Amino acid sequence: MRRGQRGFTLVEVMVSIAIFTIVSLAMAGTFLVGYRAISNEARVIAADTAVSDASLSLIRDLNSATPPPSGTIDSSSSVTLTYGSPQVSVRYSLDANRNLIRTVNGGPNQAAARGITRVTISWVGCYGTVTILPSATGAVTVVLNVSNRPGGCV
Repeated sequence: MRRGQRGFTLVEVMVSIAIFTIVSLAMAGTFLVGYRAISNEARVIAADTAVSDASLSLIRDLNSATPPPSGTIDSSSSVTLTYGSPQVSVRYSLDANRNLIRTVNGGPNQAAARGITRVTISWVGCYGTVTILPSATGAVTVVLNVSNRPGGCV
C-alpha cells in the first residue's frame, strides 16, 4: 500500500467474508431447528383439535343411539344412528377434504371435525370403542371408550 491510501487488504476482506459465512450458517441451522420444532408442534395441535372436535358430537350421539351402531367411517362408507322421540337420524361420513360430516335428519351437512382419516366404532354389550385416526402427518390413532348408556343396555 502506498502512503495515504486507506482501505482493506484482500486478506482482511477474505477473512471477514469467511467469518460472516460461518456466523450465517450457524444462524440458518438454528432457524431450521426452530422451524422444524414449530412445524411438528403445529401437526400435533391439528391432530388434537381434530380428535377433540370429532369426539364432542360423535360421543354424545353414540351415548343416546338405539341400537348402538357399529362400523367404519371413511371416504367410502358412513355410519347412521338413531335416537330420541321423535326419532332423530344422524349420519356421519367423511368428505374429500377429510372433514367428518354430521347430517341430522337429512338436513344440511355440518363439519363436526376437520382433518380425520378414519373413525371406527365397535360395541361389546353396552360398552363401545371409538377409534379416531387424524390425518395430520405423524398423528397417532386415539381410542375413546363409550359407556353408561342412558336407559340401560338395548
